[in-house]
Parts: sequence; structure tokens; C-alpha cells
Amino acid sequence: MITPDQYAASIVEKYRVIPDTSSTSHHAADEVIPLLKQWGKQHLLGLTLSGAYAKNTAITLSSHVDVLIALSPVPGMEMKNVFWSLFEYLSNHDLRPHTRDVSIRLQSKGVNVDLIPAYRDRASSGNVLFHKRSGTSLHTDVARHIHLIANSGRQQEICALKIWRERNNLAFPSLYLELTVLHALGSERFGQLADNILAVFRHLANRFEQIVVSDPANLDNIVSNDLTTGEKQAIAAAARDVLYDEDWKKILR
Repeated sequence: MITPDQYAASIVEKYRVIPDTSSTSHHAADEVIPLLKQWGKQHLLGLTLSGAYAKNTAITLSSHVDVLIALSPVPGMEMKNVFWSLFEYLSNHDLRPHTRDVSIRLQSKGVNVDLIPAYRDRASSGNVLFHKRSGTSLHTDVARHIHLIANSGRQQEICALKIWRERNNLAFPSLYLELTVLHALGSERFGQLADNILAVFRHLANRFEQIVVSDPANLDNIVSNDLTTGEKQAIAAAARDVLYDEDWKKILR
């Protein structure tokens, strides 16, 4: 008989996107890079595969790959103007982009690609992004996020929670979700996937709404402010439903 650990692992592997230069996600990013080079021109410092794909926590049910577009500051243009300039450029090329909190999403080769324009932060080695929801610039360090999650040993649990998020149509930004999983599993053993997933659900059900989560790259960024009280309540309620039933075929599918 299949164990909860085996079942959870099988569902995670079913939807997990494996980072590889021959992967569909990698090719999808490669497809848009020439266009980004044309847009960035002399201000372009580099293009880097980023986000969940680089952290090994991407799933096929949501964004497959992020591209960080590192730019030198453009005289007279705030990050907000740069963000909307890229959106307009992509729209003019009939790519039908749509905006997210700090990225612009489009489809390439049937894959969601999230483009993140960013200035190089002169005060640090990090990045300055535009946060659409707040309408302000956001100082952070994307490379630090990648290093933290990629070396956490909790990628399976994170993928499981992302699958659950998508299946339940919950608003739960990926960085907020990832940091929440790390916090919930701070004292839990590695190698017990099913138990750890349930530990995260207990955290979501009982403590999630009250806990303030900050960006590890900039403690002034309160990541937990990215959701409304109602959105947090919806996550907590969905987690309580999981704990009430504990039917793995409903938790992950």
C-alpha cells in the first residue's frame, strides 16, 4: 500500500518543473530574450533565469520561469516608468502581456514567462523593482531569495503547497508562501514529507494570520502585507479544511 510520503512525493514530481537547459521552460525564456535585448538596449546589464525556476520550486500549474531583467538606471525614469514601458513594448509586439505584483507575464511556447524589470541598487548588491500593488519601488535582493530557498532542503514541501494553492484558487504570492513554509518547518525534521506538509497546514490554520513575515533581503519590506486580511483568512480556512479531513487525494491532486 502506498504511504502518504510516497503519494505526496508522486504528486510533487508530477507537477514539478525541473531546471534544465533542454527544458520547455528554458526554451520559452530563450524565445523572448532577443526582444528584451532590443527593448533594454544600452541600459541592459543582464538577463537571468530567476524565481521559482531557479529555486527548483516551480510547478506546471503556475508560472514556469521568471526572467530578471537587470538594468542600469535610465536618467529621468523611475522604476514605475520602466515597468510600464516594458508592458507597452510587449503589447505593441502583440504578446498580450498582463501585469502581476512585480512582474509582467506573457506566454511563450505555451509556457508562462514572468519578466521582472529591475534597476541595480546602487546602495547594495541587490535590486530595485516596481511593486504594482503598492505603486512604489521595492528594494530587495532576488539572488539572495534564490540562494535561501534553493539551499533550504524544503523544495518538495514548497511545491506541495503551491499545488494546493493552485487547486484551491488561493491568492498566496510565491515568496510569501516560500518564507511561510520555511518558518513553519523551522524545527521539523527533513525527509518526512507528509508530516511536514501537515505541519505547514497546522501553521496556516492556527498562526499564519497573525505572523508578520519580512523580506530576508530587506526587513523593511513586509511580505505579509501583500495579502489582505480576507485573503489570509481564506488561506487559513482552507488549511483547517485539510486538517479536518486529512484525505491526501483531496489535499494534493
